[in-house]
Amino acid sequence: MKELAFLEQGRISQKQILEDGSLFPMVLLPPDENPSIGSFLNAIHHNRDWIDNQLKRVGVLLFRGFPLRSASDFNAAVEAFGWEEHPYLGLASRTRIEGRVYTANEAPLDQPIKFHHEMAMFDEFPTKLIFFCEIAPPEGGQTAIVLSHKITQRMEQRYPELVKKLEKEGVTYPVSVPQEDDPQSFIKGWQSRYETDNKQEAERRLANSGFPVSKITWADDGRMSFEMGPIVSIRTVDGDADKRKAWFNPSALGKTTPMLGDGPLFPEDAIESFIQIIEEECVDITWEVGDVLVLDNRFVQHARRPSTPPRRVLAAFCK
Repeated sequence: MKELAFLEQGRISQKQILEDGSLFPMVLLPPDENPSIGSFLNAIHHNRDWIDNQLKRVGVLLFRGFPLRSASDFNAAVEAFGWEEHPYLGLASRTRIEGRVYTANEAPLDQPIKFHHEMAMFDEFPTKLIFFCEIAPPEGGQTAIVLSHKITQRMEQRYPELVKKLEKEGVTYPVSVPQEDDPQSFIKGWQSRYETDNKQEAERRLANSGFPVSKITWADDGRMSFEMGPIVSIRTVDGDADKRKAWFNPSALGKTTPMLGDGPLFPEDAIESFIQIIEEECVDITWEVGDVLVLDNRFVQHARRPSTPPRRVLAAFCK
C-alpha cells in the first residue's frame, strides 16, 4: 500500500465501538498541518483496496482535516476513489452541481430527514454514498449514521414474528405527491419530476421509473397518490461473511404508516421501538468544512438533524 502513512487514524467525540474493537466511524486524518489536495487524491488513489476493505469492515469512513473546499475538489475526490457512478433515481429534490456531484436533499434545513438507506425501494441501489461539507452549519445539521444490522438484531429480540414477516413479505408504502413543487416538502411535485402536466403521461413515466407501484389515484387538487411496494425489508448481502441482516425498510419515514406485504398496517408500537433503538445505536457526525464522509449503503442508514442556515453538504452515489 503506497502512501498509507498519509492517512492517520483519529477519533471524534461521538462514536460506537464495534465487536472487534474498531471505532464507528473510522476517522482518517492527514499527518501534518498543511496537506495538499494532490497528496490527498494520491493517497486515495493508491490505497483503494485498503479503503474498500475498511469500508466493508467498519461501514463508515470520515476523512477530516484535508483541504477540500469546493464542488470541484469534491468531484476530484469522488473520481479518485474509483467507484462507478450510480444514477440518482430517488424521490428527493436534488440538483447536479458538477460532474458526479449533487446537492444533498434540498428539504428545508429546519426539518429533519429520518433514517434510511439511499434508494431503498429499488432492487439496484448505490452501495456507497459519499458526502462532502462545503459549508458547515452554525448549529445542528449533523448527519447521523447507524449500523442497520444492529437494528435488525434488536428488533428480532422484541418482535421475532414481525421480523420473519418483513423478511418474507416486505412492506408497502402509501405515497402522495403534490402537483407542483412545495418548498416545505421532501418530494418534488409530479409535474417537475416527470416533466409533464399530463396525468396519463405522468402515470406512464412513473410506471417506467423502476418504482414498484400500484393503485394510482388522483385528487381534485391534482395530487397523485399510489402504493409503493412491496419493498424488500431486510437484506442479506451476497458474499458477506457475517451474513448480516440489514434493516432496509424505511418504516420511520414519511407521515404515513407502512403496511406489511400482505396488507395489515405496520404495528405502531414496533415503529416506536424502532425509533428508540435507532437513536440508541446511532452516531451524530458534526460537520467541519472539508469533511468527506463515505458510507457503505448496504449496512449503514443515515439521517439529517435540523439546523440553522447556512448549511451546504454535497453528495455522490456509487455502485
